[in-house]
Amino acid sequence: TYVRTYVRTYVRTYVRTYVRTYVRTYDYVRTYVRTYVRTYVRTYVRTYVRTYVRTVRTYVRTYVRYVRYVTLRLRYVTLRLRYVTLRYVTLRYVTLRYVTYVRTYVRTYVRTYVRTYVRTYVRTYVRTYVRTYVRTYVRTYVRNVT
Repeated sequence: TYVRTYVRTYVRTYVRTYVRTYVRTYDYVRTYVRTYVRTYVRTYVRTYVRTYVRTVRTYVRTYVRYVRYVTLRLRYVTLRLRYVTLRYVTLRYVTLRYVTYVRTYVRTYVRTYVRTYVRTYVRTYVRTYVRTYVRTYVRTYVRNVT
């Protein structure tokens, strides 16, 4: 039997910090400060469970033979014949060992990645507005002198 078990845990954490700073002066100077802080936390948990079951059997073969003797008697000679009857040969299996090996491997991998990204954006906008007003007054006086 072969058993595998996978367990995965995935965790992400995002932390964002957003800072804006506005500075205004008379000449319209604007400064933007943006800071991004991102933190990634990744945790991988992997568990491997492997189970091996092995069975070893050893067989011993036993042969049984039946030997028969036949005696033939004649007038002057006695003969004894030996023969093996093959039809009585049997094949038997005797189990000597029945061994079972159980191996279990448990492996656990824990990997943690911590990544921190700090990004700072500094943007400065300088705007200057110059406004000029020109006003001209023309006054005309007409006097009649008589």
